[in-house]
Amino acid sequence: MQTIILLVIALAAIALTLAGIVLPGLPGIPVLWALVAADFWFFGYLGISGMTMFWLSLLAAITVGIDYLATALGVKKRGGSKAGAIGSAIGLVAGLTVFQIPGMLAGCFLGALAGEMLSGRDFNQAASIAVGALFGYATATVFKLGVLAVYGYVIIAHIL
Repeated sequence: MQTIILLVIALAAIALTLAGIVLPGLPGIPVLWALVAADFWFFGYLGISGMTMFWLSLLAAITVGIDYLATALGVKKRGGSKAGAIGSAIGLVAGLTVFQIPGMLAGCFLGALAGEMLSGRDFNQAASIAVGALFGYATATVFKLGVLAVYGYVIIAHIL
């Protein structure tokens, strides 16, 4: 019975983490890390070793860094400005609000495009920078999904 309860809790935590990865503003990997860390330090149901906890912690820390930097780096890599990075972030949230997940992608692109055009770039240069913002966001999302897969594997393997 304990295994079934732990499995249900784990699957719910993984599902909430997935929502946090896809939807900006919701916590993702850090919340899953906190649950695993609480089990490691206080409960021990999963039986995770110290070395495994170290690697999971490192992955979570890298994920947080990538989450904040990927879109901005995508803008910077293409020669973009702070206005493009800010526009991209605003576009992500606005796009999500109006058109859900497809709106996030379009909002990321259009926000960076608008930010760059407002800072004096021509359309072609602004569009190139906006593609960089979109690529940065997509890269961060794929990385976070990979980290979620690692966490899911470790958690489920330790429960079963």
